[in-house]
Amino acid sequence: MPHEDRRGRVLRPLMLMFAILAPAAAAPADLVQQAAALSADVPHGRVLYLKHCAGCHGERAWGDGLKVIPALAGQHEAYLISQLARFIHGARPGSELHGPAMHDALQPPDVNRAQALRDLCAWLSQAAPNSEPEQGPGQALSTGKGAYANACAGCHGVDGAGAQGTPALASQHYSYLLGQLRGFSSGNLEHAPGIGPAALGPADQRQAIADYLSRLTLRGPAGGK
Repeated sequence: MPHEDRRGRVLRPLMLMFAILAPAAAAPADLVQQAAALSADVPHGRVLYLKHCAGCHGERAWGDGLKVIPALAGQHEAYLISQLARFIHGARPGSELHGPAMHDALQPPDVNRAQALRDLCAWLSQAAPNSEPEQGPGQALSTGKGAYANACAGCHGVDGAGAQGTPALASQHYSYLLGQLRGFSSGNLEHAPGIGPAALGPADQRQAIADYLSRLTLRGPAGGK
């Protein structure tokens, strides 16, 4: 039996926010809202993860820094639901290397449905965060810390833990973080409204931010906060 949904009151307004921020993504928003209304079966979420996701993201969902595969363990449930829904419907293409595989992994009928999405993301949000992320060269950490505080901490938190609608960045791999920052700066990836491509600064500053973040550690699953 699915256990009681203790975060429904948090997830539902966030799903509404997602629909407002992304009006062009009607199908993903519908799936997100359906998932948010359900109770999560966390053990089933683990079964789904091991079947469909562990081949790339690892049994512990810690990802692979050298392959630019992100850690998913401990990430906020609402953020995971919204992003996986976007992958399912093609609204988030992902990288050329991994995006098609991510999309295909979410198409089987046992995972491409609201209940499965809720179960999977609930399990991931409660999994122990990555304690061994790939790190950068460590040569400009003070620059990265200052740039992060100015450009990112207002939404993602001074500790990189994020919030229910904003991803945790701590305990994430350097190469993945750097790739995302490059995508935001080039305009190839969408960011939250009000954050323009120039906000992250030049290439060396983006590298410093990613390196600094790769050394922050989530104290516990972000989804449990």
